[in-house]
Amino acid sequence: MKVRIISGAVAVVLLVVVLLLHKTIVFPLCIAAICAIAIFELFRAKGCLRYRISFYAALLYTISAPILQFFHLEQVIEVVMIAAIMILFLDGVVQHKRLKMDQVCFMMVSMLFVTRSLGLLQVLLQSDAQFGLIYVILALCAAWIADTGAYFTGTFLGKHKLCPEVSPKKTIEGFLGGIASTIVVFFVFSLIYGSVAEVKVRYVWVIVIAAACAVISVLGDLTASILKRQCSMKDFGNIMPGHGGVMDRFDSALFTVPVFYVLNTLLSIYHK
Repeated sequence: MKVRIISGAVAVVLLVVVLLLHKTIVFPLCIAAICAIAIFELFRAKGCLRYRISFYAALLYTISAPILQFFHLEQVIEVVMIAAIMILFLDGVVQHKRLKMDQVCFMMVSMLFVTRSLGLLQVLLQSDAQFGLIYVILALCAAWIADTGAYFTGTFLGKHKLCPEVSPKKTIEGFLGGIASTIVVFFVFSLIYGSVAEVKVRYVWVIVIAAACAVISVLGDLTASILKRQCSMKDFGNIMPGHGGVMDRFDSALFTVPVFYVLNTLLSIYHK
């Protein structure tokens, strides 16, 4: 537990530093690093690291996309993405005797989903000069708040299993507790922020987005759990002692960030 707390504290400090430097290239470099490690962990889980051409092609896109996005080179991103996809399938054809097509598809989906999902943080940041940073924080923290709320609620009140074959420790009570925790934190934060920054808040929409993110975060967690079970592994990595790998910490965020982005694009939480 001590190692877990220290590791978590270090991660929080690093996150704060990156957020303070959000207007610099440090932010996209951080996203690129997280995406690259996540891709490495996913490829390793499915035994795809040995297909080096595919791995390096995916890695090139994963690392370059956030950096190119920082310089508003969206067209170049599309070119790199298409090139990476073509290389994956070409590798599948060349190595068809040992590289199965389902592995090619897995690598492609992993590459696109991780990079595009976390890349939306950069979009949130750049698309709204006034509230962009706040939206990034909320989109990221939604998953972690829901997970923390579910953990404590499930520990003390959990009786009914949510999905025992996939994640034995998850309970319905914990699931509801995660939703409630996210709604409360989002609502209180918005109440304080709206008052201090003197901005208008759509409180009903805050509740809707908080609830949606909390629900979808469970889908991300269960999806990762299924993948780990199928690959016979406990954690995706050990880069964060006591927490596991990058995918163990960002599995839910990969789902909450796109949902937050879509809903907030439809109707912004904050406005003047």
